[in-house]
Parts: sequence; C-alpha cells; structure tokens
Amino acid sequence: MRRILALVVLATVVACGGSDTTSPAKQTQGTAFSGNYVLQSVNGKPLPVTWNFNSGDSLRIRSYSISINGNGSWTSALSQVFSTGGVVTDQPNGGQSGSYSYDAATKAVTLISSDQSTLLNGNVSTDFTTLTLAQNTDLFVFKR
Repeated sequence: MRRILALVVLATVVACGGSDTTSPAKQTQGTAFSGNYVLQSVNGKPLPVTWNFNSGDSLRIRSYSISINGNGSWTSALSQVFSTGGVVTDQPNGGQSGSYSYDAATKAVTLISSDQSTLLNGNVSTDFTTLTLAQNTDLFVFKR
C-alpha cells in the first residue's frame, strides 16, 4: 500500500520523494536544455506501464510529458489510472510544476515540484534529446 501511495504521487509528476529544499542549489538555465520531453519507457518497458502490488492496488501511466523552460521552471502533463482498495480513479489530465537545477558541465538534472513533494534526479544527453530521471529503483526515459 505504501508503494502505491508513493507511485500515485510519483505519477502526479512521475516521482515522489520530498525535499526540504525550497529551490535547486545550482541553477543554470539555457535554451539548449529547454523543450518538451515525452516519456518513452519506465524500467525499459514502453508505455502504458502498470505497477501491480501485493495488496491488489495498481498504477498505470498512459502518457507523461515534461516541459523544461529556459527560466528554471518546468511543468508536466500526465494521464494515469490507479486503483486503491478496489476504487479505480482515472486521471486523464494530471500534472505538476516546479523548478529545476541543471549543471551544464555534467548534464545532471534535478526537478523539484512547487509543493516539494516530488524530487527527480537524472541527466540529459549531450545532444539534449533524451532526459533520464530516476526515483528509487524506477528509471524513466523521456525523448524530445
């Protein structure tokens, strides 16, 4: 049950984690990193991706995209279905927003949601076409 709740928060933006930070520490914005990234796979599996839990709960991500803005902010759009305790909730128009940290030298990326419930860490490829983000053991691959 705890994992389904974490993934529900994750799905609201793709991950959950939490942070005490009010904004990313090393802020670098740039037009090369800006753009819309669409989720292609989770843990190597193409969308839609479903997590089934021992409790009978489940989470399915149908689509997810992240828009990176050159001013240090991001927004997301998400379509998901989750089941908790036998109650199915269809959320075709979810999403979140927040700020990001981007290190141009290492291509490291950290996204933090505005409410600080979501923390995603990863990197962007040198040609800026692939954004890879991780949450616990789950790996999310986005393409521009």
